[in-house]
Amino acid sequence: MTTELNPVDKWKSIPWRKLRKIVFRLQVRIFKAQKNGNACLVRKLQKLLLSSKAAKLLAIRQVTQLNMGRKTAGVDGKKALESAQRLALYEVLVKNWKQWKHQPLKRVYIPKADGTKRGLGIPTISDRAYQCLIKYALEPAAEAMFNARSYGFRPGRSCQDVQKLLFSNLNGGQANGLSKRILELDIEKCFDKIDHKFLMQSIQLPKAAKQGIFRAIKAGVRGEFPSSETGTPQGGVSALRSVQW
Repeated sequence: MTTELNPVDKWKSIPWRKLRKIVFRLQVRIFKAQKNGNACLVRKLQKLLLSSKAAKLLAIRQVTQLNMGRKTAGVDGKKALESAQRLALYEVLVKNWKQWKHQPLKRVYIPKADGTKRGLGIPTISDRAYQCLIKYALEPAAEAMFNARSYGFRPGRSCQDVQKLLFSNLNGGQANGLSKRILELDIEKCFDKIDHKFLMQSIQLPKAAKQGIFRAIKAGVRGEFPSSETGTPQGGVSALRSVQW
C-alpha cells in the first residue's frame, strides 16, 4: 500500500536540478536556432518549452521562493504561497497557459532619491508565474539578437560589467587625439512610454504566448485605468520590460 506524500514533502521531492537541465538545454537550442536564422525551429522549440512541465514548476518556484518580491501581493492579496498553493498553481498553469487571463495590476509607490515617488504595477503571483514561463521561452531568442554592449535586464550581466568596460576604455589613452568622455542620459519615464505596437512586432513567440504578453501589457491598473495604452508593468518579470531593446 502506497502512502501519498503531503504537499510539503511532494514539493520538496521535486528534482529541481534535473528540471533546470531540461529547461536550459531547450533554451540553448532556441538560442542556436535563432542565431542560425531558423525562425520555424525557434517557434517549435519555444512551444516545446512552454508545454514543458519542468518550465512551469521552475517558474512557480522562481516567483514564490527565489525572487525578492515573492512576498508582495497583487490585487488578489495572495503572497508567500505555501506548498499546496504552489502545486495548485502548477495545475492551473498546465491547463490554462494558452488562454491565460492577466488580472489588473496593483499600484504601489516607492520613494526616489530626489524625493519623488515612482509608481510600480504589481501583478498577482499567478500572473508573475505565467510571465516567468513566457520569459523562459522568449529570453534565449531575444538574447541571440541583442547588442553585445547592452546590459539592462540581461541574464548573467550586471553594473560591474559596465564598470569594467568603462575602466578598460578610459584607461586606453586618447583615441585619434580626442579626449574620452562618459555621456549619461536619463530617458524620462522610459518604461511608461514604450509603444505596444512596436513591442509586439519585435517579439518572436508562438501565437498563444504572444497573445498572452499582449494581454499582460494591456492589463491596466486597478482603480486608475482599465487598459494600458503604452508602457510595460515595472513590477513584473523583467523579460516583459527588456524585450524592446
